[in-house]
Amino acid sequence: MSRIAPRWAMLLLVLLAQGHAMAFSKTLYLFSAVNGIVLLDGKPVQGVEVVQDYHWHWGDKQVKNVTTTDTQGRFSFPVVTGKSMTAGLLPHEPVIDQQILFYYQGKEHQGWFHAKHNYEDLGELHGQPLNLVCDLKDEPVGRPEIGNYGICVLQK
Repeated sequence: MSRIAPRWAMLLLVLLAQGHAMAFSKTLYLFSAVNGIVLLDGKPVQGVEVVQDYHWHWGDKQVKNVTTTDTQGRFSFPVVTGKSMTAGLLPHEPVIDQQILFYYQGKEHQGWFHAKHNYEDLGELHGQPLNLVCDLKDEPVGRPEIGNYGICVLQK
């Protein structure tokens, strides 16, 4: 046991000397800000319950956030960030399962499912904001070009 402590101290000293201390406190973006509108047959729908759900595998953190669409069918969620000393230090592939569900008139609608593999802000779509249009009449489909599944499409 007495041999291990000096090795960890030396590793920490080397990392600090190389400027890696910033990685310990780096902000990790788990789910970029989302702005969207919910439609039914092209018309805005008020009062839809919108659930944002994400699971960060590295931190084994699962969180749900809930909001309701306004009179114009709009909803939004702020950016979700996290911190982890080990995630900033140890090499790994980030995996954050992201989901947005809609609940309207007793039915669940799969709006957005995406597996994010980076910690960058707007990293889901390589820098493009998550501005979504989601029509409840649509059936969920996979969109390989943006790597998601659901009824939501990017706002044009």
